[in-house]
Amino acid sequence: MSVFVVSVGIFSTVFAASVTQKPDQASASHTAKKNHFKKTDRLPAQAIKVDSPKQVMSAHSEDLRALMLALYESHPEELSKSAQVGPREMTEWVFDGKFGWRFDGLQRLQDQQALDLLFDEQFQGDHVLALVVGLETSLFHGYGAENEFAIPAEQDMSRMQTLACSLREFQKRYHGLISGPKAVPMLQEAASQQLVSSTLDSILQRIPSVSGQSCP
Repeated sequence: MSVFVVSVGIFSTVFAASVTQKPDQASASHTAKKNHFKKTDRLPAQAIKVDSPKQVMSAHSEDLRALMLALYESHPEELSKSAQVGPREMTEWVFDGKFGWRFDGLQRLQDQQALDLLFDEQFQGDHVLALVVGLETSLFHGYGAENEFAIPAEQDMSRMQTLACSLREFQKRYHGLISGPKAVPMLQEAASQQLVSSTLDSILQRIPSVSGQSCP
């Protein structure tokens, strides 16, 4: 029993330092296409009535959690760039782990800098991780917090406008990316494109717009 505990501790330390292990082919290579659309169908259910900014952020996070799981199940080749675990375990580590949303595989980048990796032809890392980490950190930073748990009770409408504009700009760049000749396979697949687009739409619908103001 003591040997097992030590082994688990060592594994956890290695993962926290850098998400770069090779995958367990038995768990990561299985195809979840039949479950993919079930998870897609579940996303609109996240558009529940919420009151506080923290509740709204929680709904955003649930959308992104479902997005990450579905993309990893459909594209184990991206998961294999990060870890030797299954899609669900990787998703739980990213959202529930103690990594502060900074991963060596993404050069510890967050926010727009993490999203920019999707447009970098030299980036050979995990595109699912870059997408989800970039969006999640953009969101809680936009709400004026350092993490998803410390969302202020009052919304700064100016910050909300900036956040909404930033996400819309990314959405435009994303659509340009998926139609480009050098798009990664994950972004070229129609089902993945639809899933990412619907998630972004769901998130944007929750962010209040400022009357009379428009994005630059």
